[in-house]
Amino acid sequence: MFFREKKTSSSPTLQLVESYRTPEGKARQRVVVSLANCRVPDDLRPLVASEVTHRMAGYRRLLDDDPAVELWVKRVLGKIETAGKLPRASRCQARLERRGFERVCVEDIEHEEGVELGPYLVLLQAWKSLELDGVLLRRGLSPEQLATAKASVLNRLMEPVSENELPAWVLTTALGDLLGVRPEGWGEDRFYRISDRLLSRRNELETHLRERERDLFNLDRTILLYDLTNSYFEGGASANALARRSVNSKEKRSDCPLISVGLALDAEGFVLTHKVFRGNVSDCRTLLEAVAALEGVGDGSSRPVVVIDGGMGTKANLEELRRRGYDYVVNGKRQKRVRFAEDFLDRDSFHRVDGRGRSGVDQPVFVRRIGSGDETVVLCRSDGRRDKEDAIQDGAERKLVEGLEKLEARILREDPKLKLHEGPALVNRAVGRLAARTTRASKLYRIEYDHGDRSLAWCRKEQDWNSSRELHGCYHLRSTLELEDQQLWRIYITLTRVEDAFRSMKSELGLRPFHHRLERRCRAHIWITVLAYHLQRWIEHSLKLSGYECTWRSLRRRLQTHCYATIITPTEERLEHHDRKPGRPSGVQRLVYSLLGIDWKDLPVIRKTYKMAQCAKV
Repeated sequence: MFFREKKTSSSPTLQLVESYRTPEGKARQRVVVSLANCRVPDDLRPLVASEVTHRMAGYRRLLDDDPAVELWVKRVLGKIETAGKLPRASRCQARLERRGFERVCVEDIEHEEGVELGPYLVLLQAWKSLELDGVLLRRGLSPEQLATAKASVLNRLMEPVSENELPAWVLTTALGDLLGVRPEGWGEDRFYRISDRLLSRRNELETHLRERERDLFNLDRTILLYDLTNSYFEGGASANALARRSVNSKEKRSDCPLISVGLALDAEGFVLTHKVFRGNVSDCRTLLEAVAALEGVGDGSSRPVVVIDGGMGTKANLEELRRRGYDYVVNGKRQKRVRFAEDFLDRDSFHRVDGRGRSGVDQPVFVRRIGSGDETVVLCRSDGRRDKEDAIQDGAERKLVEGLEKLEARILREDPKLKLHEGPALVNRAVGRLAARTTRASKLYRIEYDHGDRSLAWCRKEQDWNSSRELHGCYHLRSTLELEDQQLWRIYITLTRVEDAFRSMKSELGLRPFHHRLERRCRAHIWITVLAYHLQRWIEHSLKLSGYECTWRSLRRRLQTHCYATIITPTEERLEHHDRKPGRPSGVQRLVYSLLGIDWKDLPVIRKTYKMAQCAKV
């Protein structure tokens, strides 16, 4: 049930409305009672409607702890009784002393209101260990606002939904039991307001999390990983200054406005900071701003080593990093590896990276160090990367040939859209567009169109194709560090942690797509997702240190069967005991709880007893 205001010619009328389904399964609504001038306060309406629903279902409950709600419940029920629509209660809550042993009706034992518990215990333990409560309470958040903040962040790790859906989602979780709140009265405005407050505390929270995670896990922060991604909007986002279209969409969504997000991590994958940019910003233009925001983040006098991908390693960026005293490791651009073609082909000079390819899990990687001016250059050959590049090029070739065959068929049937009578312009344009979409293959093909003969011909440049194929799986690293080649390779490979972070945020934590219209809402959406990722990294890294490596996705699946539920136990004395308590966890669940320091036996238990009798509702 819910309250709805109906406009009339004189004044608005408040109605109590019930949703139901017809025998055909169609959703309908009906008015339970019209309350006229009974003006239930807006903030109490969800709670009052929830309690009236319980009373109408046959329960009479004690609400001494919330007298305002009880007052309005009695008034509304009085209106319903006057209208002759009030059923009599079948159960009346009573305060009775529990006896040690009672005779119960085993066949009538039931349970209700079961909600998922296990993952929330782990997430709240991560929140507690990171000491986020203290920071937010010191910044003026009330306990109710703190519970709202937890619900907003934890939702990203469980079932990412919009702020409009959050109030309904919270009711299906164990957060009300664990946090000691009644979320029935929460509205979507509450979550919009808390996202604004969390965003306003971002700098303080980010600094606190960096220091707390460093102290908890003894992180040295000698390596700084940085990369950029972007995500797209649902809608035009015309009022958002950050939303820009770009052909450089990481998800091939050049048809949508984008927002770019830069992420700086340490070597263990913990977030140091994040930056939000316009959707059309070039990757290389974001690096120096992100590095400047982390001045002094290292533990000693030396600055961290900056590890970046080739797109950010422009000449200007690398010179500026050296000027500021930063060492770097950067992947050389793929187009420039041809300079080392002869070195790559000398396979006998390469040696295998220790631990790679021997267990049968990882593909082998071979490295070789050469000198190149004031930088150290390490050549790398990877069987796994070779297979990937082969597949990409084969796919591009397949698309190119299929596209050319379709274009040839259109030419032969003189497709009017090509306007062949006007000249070859549209055909050449179609060939150019197709080549631009398949550059991995089209640059190795010779394509010719003879307008006089209406013939389109193409052939592969076999020599260039074979030369390109020989360099697949080859890449080179550039660095200012004087380290062994295997050490430099291991430093660079940690950059995959940023890719893992982006993948997790986009797929599991709901970073994409953006539905918000305002810029600050988008920034808050990103910040809440980053906060959720902090919790995820705490969980995964804590378990890894305990010898139990597990991703958050698989851990959530293992814990989701541990639930909270209300056990209903009827007795011979016509009493009905309602025990709201957690279930008994399985062996795997108990192991996870013990590794993370969670005492599941100390969870809240609520006990209520009802007399099975016909008694008045009010």
